[in-house]
Amino acid sequence: MTVVAHEEEVVAPKRRLPIQIANETKMIDATIELLGVHEVDAITSRMIADASGTATNYISRYFDGRDGLLAAVADELGVRITALVRGDKSIMHFDQPGNHLARITAIPEVSLWFKLYRYLTGRNLPTSGKSGKPPLVKAVEESISYMFGLEGVDVSVCANIFLTYTMGNEAFGEFLGTTDDEAEAALLAMYNVVRLLAVEDRPGAEV
Repeated sequence: MTVVAHEEEVVAPKRRLPIQIANETKMIDATIELLGVHEVDAITSRMIADASGTATNYISRYFDGRDGLLAAVADELGVRITALVRGDKSIMHFDQPGNHLARITAIPEVSLWFKLYRYLTGRNLPTSGKSGKPPLVKAVEESISYMFGLEGVDVSVCANIFLTYTMGNEAFGEFLGTTDDEAEAALLAMYNVVRLLAVEDRPGAEV
C-alpha cells in the first residue's frame, strides 16, 4: 500500500479593510470605557455596539465573539501599559516612598487590565495568543534591566516574579487575607533579592 503525503495548504490571512480596522478600534475603545463603569459580566454585546456606534454582529464578524473581543481588549490594555512603563521609569522604582503596589494598581489602565485578567483566567480563556513575549512582559524586562543593570536570564526571572506576584496578589490577595502592608513588604523583599542578584552579576557594585 502506497501512502501519499499531501502538503498542507497554506491559507493566507484575510486582508483587513480600513473600515474593519476602524470598527475594531471603536469597539475596543468602547469596551475599555465600559470596563471603567461595569463589571465584565455586565457588559453586553448591545452595550458595546451602542457605545461604539457599530452593529452587534460586528463582534462575531471581527472577533469571533465577545470573548475574542475581550481578549483583544486585554492586548490593547497591555500595549497602553507598555507605553507607560517605557515612558516613565519611575513606575518600576520600588524604593520610592509610599505603597508601590497601590501606586501601580491606581493607574487606570492597570486596574482595568487586572479586572479583565481575572475574568479571562476565571473562564480559562487566554488573550489573543500572539507569538513571542507580550509587549508588556518585554517592557517590564527592559525596566528591570535598566534599573538594576541586569542581563541575561536574571532579567526574565525577575520580570516573571514581579508580574506573577502583582497579578496573583491583585486576583487572590483578598481571598488569601493579604493586607496591603503585607503585599508591599513582600514586593520590597523581592526588590532586595533583585538588588543582590545585580551585585552578583557585577562584582564590586553597591547593594
